[in-house]
Amino acid sequence: MQENYYSEAVLPNGIRLIHKEKQGEIAHLVLMVETGTRDELAHENGLAHFVEHTIFKGTQNRKAYHILSCLDNVGGDLNAFTTKEETCLQATFLKQHYKRSLDLFADIAFRSTFPENELAKEKEVILDEINSYLDSPSDEIYDLFEEMVFKGHPLARNILGTTELVKGFHRQDILDFMGHQFQGV
Repeated sequence: MQENYYSEAVLPNGIRLIHKEKQGEIAHLVLMVETGTRDELAHENGLAHFVEHTIFKGTQNRKAYHILSCLDNVGGDLNAFTTKEETCLQATFLKQHYKRSLDLFADIAFRSTFPENELAKEKEVILDEINSYLDSPSDEIYDLFEEMVFKGHPLARNILGTTELVKGFHRQDILDFMGHQFQGV
């Protein structure tokens, strides 16, 4: 096996798959969607981050607990992050659990249901995150800098959104946003 060998395929829906084999027992799986804060309208500020938090909260096949424990029960890790340009879901696991991980990712990406009761809980988590952020002057000054540099552009906005906007997000907002931003997923 070549060290830098990878294969690439594009699915009919436009999703691009990149696969690289590596030696060892640990495997990684990443789903990167090119949607972040820059893609939000003003009234959607923080919605990409909200989607990242809530996409794990239930699918047509799994409840939130089952999603979170699927890899955890076999020593794996499931996580996500949002930037101004992308939303990323990632997992690390023993390679023997690759099929389990791939099935979980497909379920999350294509069959998330965003149950209202779970959204309410996650709003509180994000509001705490916003408040913690406001207690960090080094983070705040970086965002103030970006507000000045990108004035009038979505890149000027904070990834987390605002307290008022996050409190007002509903399931339909997520579905609408995913409909126009996560088109291949």
